[in-house]
Amino acid sequence: MIKQTLDLSGVTPFNRTQIEHLVHTAGEFTSRIIFEHRNRTINGKSMLGILSLGMTEHEPVTMIVDGDDEEKAFEAMKTLLENGVAPPKGAPDAEQLMQVIKDRYHTILQDNLLGIYLHGSLAADCFQWERSDIDFLVVVHRPLSVEKKIALVETLYSLSPDAPPAGFEMSVILEKYCRNIPYPIPYELHYSNRWKRDYERDPRGFCSSSSGVDPDLTAHLLNLYAHGAAIHGPAVPRVFDQVKREDALRAIRYDVEDAEGHLHDNPVYFVLNLARAVAYCRKGKVLSKKEGGEWALRHMPTEHQRVIQAALNAYETGLGMSYDAGQAEDFCYDALEEIRKAE
Repeated sequence: MIKQTLDLSGVTPFNRTQIEHLVHTAGEFTSRIIFEHRNRTINGKSMLGILSLGMTEHEPVTMIVDGDDEEKAFEAMKTLLENGVAPPKGAPDAEQLMQVIKDRYHTILQDNLLGIYLHGSLAADCFQWERSDIDFLVVVHRPLSVEKKIALVETLYSLSPDAPPAGFEMSVILEKYCRNIPYPIPYELHYSNRWKRDYERDPRGFCSSSSGVDPDLTAHLLNLYAHGAAIHGPAVPRVFDQVKREDALRAIRYDVEDAEGHLHDNPVYFVLNLARAVAYCRKGKVLSKKEGGEWALRHMPTEHQRVIQAALNAYETGLGMSYDAGQAEDFCYDALEEIRKAE
């Protein structure tokens, strides 16, 4: 059990948005969360309770958190209260960040910049600040110098405090690879949270070596053509050819090949990713993870519906996925078999 006295005088009274945000945050944890004020005990997971908490004026209150995830719950609630119960961030905040990036990249690249293209969850209208990253591609006419690469990465690195926890995933590719798209696609520069420490240790060394080929870029272009948007530059069809089906299947197989070995590390990701992969294999549909799960509920065998629904519920709520391991493994096996046999 964790118990601490808090001063809420600079935060209260709460408005409706703040109350909803506090209750939603408290509901993400299994621990009991209560507040004590004078002789009252206030339920931290109740709208009415939080409303009454906002009426404590300038008097201190005691927050008590007790349960299996009490440390995480306590820190989340304390941070929220100390920061004034700021409204949760979402897609508009991510879009605002992209406008900042667009302006800075245009200044850095000038006439070498052809376009900046948004793809992934933000483009597919299923972005979640706490779990999604911001995916975008930059297309340039000519190869980049190391100095330009450092400037591009430094832009994202400097924006990290204002970015979603998962950060950015950015790739720079040459214009010539957007037509008659090769497999795998060469890239000039790639940066994401995965490479943050490498960049911190040696910016020049990282940017000097950050080029190569990436099978995942084929999947990114597949999604870009279906859901993407130009943040700067010509519209997507004016710059990119469509990805050939045989290359798309190769990229999908590359993306899901470790599903069996890592299914239980991130079941939500693998179940929904496999579901949308099957949708492409059967119907050529390019779907987001959420759309893939919804499609699979309608079109995959009924014995898999429970695990698919569990993955969708966890994806939409941000809570842990409650599922039967055997059912998930059966779904994974059947989906991979279908993906491997697709033509």
